[in-house]
Amino acid sequence: MRLPEHFRSTSFRLGSIYGALFLVSMMAILGITYLAATAEVEGIVRLSVVEDMKRFQAAAAQSGDAGLLAAVRARSDAATDDHFYLLTDLSGVFVAGNLPAEVWREGWSERKLRGSVMETSEALRAAAAMNSDNEVRLFSQGVTIGGYRVLVARNSHILDETQEIILGALLWGCGVTMLLALVGGLVIGIGPTRRVDAIAAAMRSVAAGRFDQRLPDFGRKDELGRLSSDINVMLARIEILMSSLKQVSTDIAHDLRTPLARLRQGLEGTQRRGDDAAALRNAVDAAVGEVDSIIETFNALLRIAQIEAGARKAKFRQLDLSALLFQMHDVFESVAEESGKRLELAADEGLRVQGDRDLLQQLFSNLVDNALTHVPAPARIVLSARAEGERIIVDVADDGPGVPEAEREKIFRRLYRLDRSRTTPGNGLGLALVAAIAELHDARITALDNRPGLRMRIDFPASREN
Repeated sequence: MRLPEHFRSTSFRLGSIYGALFLVSMMAILGITYLAATAEVEGIVRLSVVEDMKRFQAAAAQSGDAGLLAAVRARSDAATDDHFYLLTDLSGVFVAGNLPAEVWREGWSERKLRGSVMETSEALRAAAAMNSDNEVRLFSQGVTIGGYRVLVARNSHILDETQEIILGALLWGCGVTMLLALVGGLVIGIGPTRRVDAIAAAMRSVAAGRFDQRLPDFGRKDELGRLSSDINVMLARIEILMSSLKQVSTDIAHDLRTPLARLRQGLEGTQRRGDDAAALRNAVDAAVGEVDSIIETFNALLRIAQIEAGARKAKFRQLDLSALLFQMHDVFESVAEESGKRLELAADEGLRVQGDRDLLQQLFSNLVDNALTHVPAPARIVLSARAEGERIIVDVADDGPGVPEAEREKIFRRLYRLDRSRTTPGNGLGLALVAAIAELHDARITALDNRPGLRMRIDFPASREN
């Protein structure tokens, strides 16, 4: 039979395990207590017997057999209900005491007396009446002194009672401990079980396609709280990736339909013209150009996917970002001048970051080329970099028409292009590649209003290496 869910929880299981460990510990402690208490009580009883025997030996040494007889009779007459004495001659005939002669034994002994023996002694019957089980356990020492045999005994039933009390406490303590452990494990497990159920319900919703679902915030910083936070970060990332995948699928279907349609129309036109060699060559050249454009688009998509997978992080090194920006300025300055535009550089020296030089060069090339392509002449483009605390801020700013605020987040999507940019060369993947490279370098890229124009800002973490 399957146990209820609460009894199968980790908390209940841990509570039961700790309860069992505590149970074993308590059994060991009480076992030691049992042995120690038994030894202590037995020691007290033995010491009492030895003291009486020493008195009798002293009386015999001082006054002979008469002194021994007088001492035994005196102790017997004044004996309490659990003190017993016996004096017999060497042949075993009763002489004095409150015990029958048949209980004599040499040396130390402990035994439970039979009912027939009990009936022959009033002292034994009185002692038995004081015990719950109406028994007498005789703990005795028998010694021969002169011409007599002397037995000094105690009712050791108190030792048995002590042992029973300790054993009872052990059993009750073990039972209560285990019960409390089980109940505690069940009570403690209710909270975590409910939280795990909430997490499981949210994950089932995600598995059903609700990628906007998030795990509940329990308001605690324990293991489940941290796990929920980490899973929420993962779910947010999955939502972005799924949204991006959906957008890419839509954009590919939209943006590649036009070149494919042009390719098909060109081939159909060539087919209708028949044997015109010049027209055939022109059609093949146009088709090759369209196919190259399509291949370039897919290569760019594959490059973005590789970068987002983090495969290039193995090539990260500390590099001089200032030197890289100076190099980019030298490369594009003449290009800008040829198109009637001006490219300026305002970068602090000694700015260092951890990264892949080739990828960062691609990032800045795309940003500067994007500004040169979409900003009409005359235009001023400024490439700047500065340190702010533990961050490095790089801006690529222009004074062109800019980008509407509603479009600024969208321009980083794959294959996304503004309506006014669809007549210019490009496939809408340049800024998507820039965003992928920036994310790989733990940088944030933002499109800002330059008033007028557009300011692309990349916020890098500064390198901490010397």
